Amino acid sequence: MVRINKQVIVSPEFLDLWKRIKQKTAYRVSIDTDRLIENCVKALQEMPAIPKARIISQTADIHIEKAGVHHVEREMRTTDIADSYQSLPDIITTISDATLLTPAIVNEILVQSGRLKDFLNNPEAFLEKAIELIKNNRHALAIDGIRYVKLDGKEYYVQEIFDTAELIANLDRNAVKVEHSVYDYIIYDSSTVERPFALALDNDPDVKMFFKIPDRFKIDTPIGAYNPDWAVYLTKNGEEKLYFILETKGSDSFMDLRTQEQLKIHCGKKHFEALDNGIEMQVATDWHEIKARV
Repeated sequence: MVRINKQVIVSPEFLDLWKRIKQKTAYRVSIDTDRLIENCVKALQEMPAIPKARIISQTADIHIEKAGVHHVEREMRTTDIADSYQSLPDIITTISDATLLTPAIVNEILVQSGRLKDFLNNPEAFLEKAIELIKNNRHALAIDGIRYVKLDGKEYYVQEIFDTAELIANLDRNAVKVEHSVYDYIIYDSSTVERPFALALDNDPDVKMFFKIPDRFKIDTPIGAYNPDWAVYLTKNGEEKLYFILETKGSDSFMDLRTQEQLKIHCGKKHFEALDNGIEMQVATDWHEIKARV
């Protein structure tokens, strides 16, 4: 069982750190429409060709014997479906509803892309790919210009984020014992990154307290909720107090991360910047490298 460390959760260090990160925010986005159209047109133009929908038929010999049933495949035929649909989906409305863009903007993107012939080849496949590309570009631009504002009177409460009930973990496989955190064990997702990171924090005399941020602590972003990894309270030269939110990854190179990870981390940084209270968010692979840069 993993138990809450009551001495830590009422300590001045925890209360100081929590006071700095408990404020909730809401995001605001501003999208450059001309740039969005330009990016979406380019993405659609570079999209692989969508072939005509096909009917595939195959013949086979079926043999029923005492040992069971088996078959031998014979001829396979493919037939393109002619461009003679009795009805077609409303392409403008469908994409507009799925991407939250106005019909006028969607129309402009489609006309400039010159890819409407692909829609006639296979309407369903075209819509699926076009919606994906347009949504990805819309999210990227929204996040690029995102800003967060504090929500007056809204905050994360300790009792809702930290479960006071005992947590169940496999102490031999996915948990490591620590002394200076909210729980007496850190439950980790990665034995190669998070486990050594937790031990490095716990063994550093300058780290007065730290905790792995529970999943209940979520920051809203245009592409879903984001939950950062660590909160750290550090002292420098025995006097200066430093506060960190850290995201642990196998690489601290931003370009090595998947696109959605990059965008969510960017939103996380903007959220903590909006709090304007000394919290610094960084991507980390090794605690000692982070500390050396302080």
